[in-house]
Amino acid sequence: MKKKKKVRVKKQAIFNLMSVVFLLTVGIYYLTRLIHYKIENDRPIELSSHLATRLKQEDDTYTSKKVLIETNDIYRYVGNADNNYLQYRGYLWRIVRINEDNSVTMVTEEAITYLPYGGSLQNYILSWLNHDDSKHSGIFEDTLESDELLTTKICLDKFPEIEVAGCFEGNKDYKIGLLSVYDYMEADATESYLNNGTNFWTTNSYDSSTAWYIAEDGLIGTDSYSAKYGIRPVITLSGDTVILSGNGTSEDPYLIEERDVKTLQDSYVGEYIRYQDQLWRIISKQEGKVKIASESCLQEKQGECKLAYFSKYSNDFNETEEDNLLYDLNHDYYRKINNDNLLTEGNFYTGTYSLTDNNYRVCLDDKLTLHVGFLSVAEPFAFEVTNTFLMTTSPNNEMSIYTVNDAHAMFEDSVTQTLAIRPVLYMKDKVTITGGKGNYLSPYELGGLEE
Repeated sequence: MKKKKKVRVKKQAIFNLMSVVFLLTVGIYYLTRLIHYKIENDRPIELSSHLATRLKQEDDTYTSKKVLIETNDIYRYVGNADNNYLQYRGYLWRIVRINEDNSVTMVTEEAITYLPYGGSLQNYILSWLNHDDSKHSGIFEDTLESDELLTTKICLDKFPEIEVAGCFEGNKDYKIGLLSVYDYMEADATESYLNNGTNFWTTNSYDSSTAWYIAEDGLIGTDSYSAKYGIRPVITLSGDTVILSGNGTSEDPYLIEERDVKTLQDSYVGEYIRYQDQLWRIISKQEGKVKIASESCLQEKQGECKLAYFSKYSNDFNETEEDNLLYDLNHDYYRKINNDNLLTEGNFYTGTYSLTDNNYRVCLDDKLTLHVGFLSVAEPFAFEVTNTFLMTTSPNNEMSIYTVNDAHAMFEDSVTQTLAIRPVLYMKDKVTITGGKGNYLSPYELGGLEE
């Protein structure tokens, strides 16, 4: 009997030992899995350098709110997205969507100019944006100096009610376009990042004489083809575009260009420089020279704009007539600011502009060679500084000149009206750049002429 008891005790001990081994094995296995899982999840995700993939990764992983929403293979930024900024060719852009083919479409953060809708969007606005067969076309395209642009689908649908807004028919491909009403609504309209406090045209018309626009308060409205609203260009880049730096915020936008900026020749239209302790914006680039416009009025005293009339007699642009504002600017003012020999003379466009046909091209037909002048209606950034003169006149009234009013819009005023002055100069493109990033907060700092 005692022998059988010993056998039972021995079997029990073996069972207990095997159970402990089993439990230890299971415990070690799952503990190893847990440690591996934690290591893998704590390890930073290797972000893609390709634009489209990176945008999707960052929205999935690093943002506290979902702002990149996918519908029918299109990813759109919606609501108050604040991580879709991209700096490119001198402009700050907002990424709007990633398309089915993985290309990336974006719109400028600001309005580049203000133009009428014209006889149709294709006749004027798209011609101002893109090169075509017409005279003086592609003004904005020239500022980009880029052969990287893909075509962008432009929604030209006409509809009488917002409820039926869409992108169904009559659409064409351009390198540069505008936002459609559908784009704006899909981004959450007034609640979206596209509502930036400025007014701007969309691509859509209401009827044969009226088009849809976005108002300053973000509401969608209609106005006649002759009305002047902002132009916010839209472009598309390849989704494989390489991101070099940035996190997509306004303080640190995505950068996709490798640059070595040594002289003004290397700068972009739209960038900023500091000259004579004043901020200037680059308007255009020509052979050997760069056109710049002051970002503020010419000041008589600290904080006070100098006021002057253009002429007592006519809207003739005559720098040799002492009573003409151009005389003072091209003599006393020019001598005062050109003590370092960085400036030169260049073309100022003096063509007329008719409120009847709203053809911006005529503004560029005539020109004068001056040291100091103003911007033409047809040039980028012409409407940034309010209550100032433009270099464009009416063909029907020799006593009127176009000006920029409080609403940053074109206004026909008398040449005897006293207004502020926004000087425009030409600078030699061999002027060296010694510092700065070329943006509003960190403009390029200038040195002397490159030897």
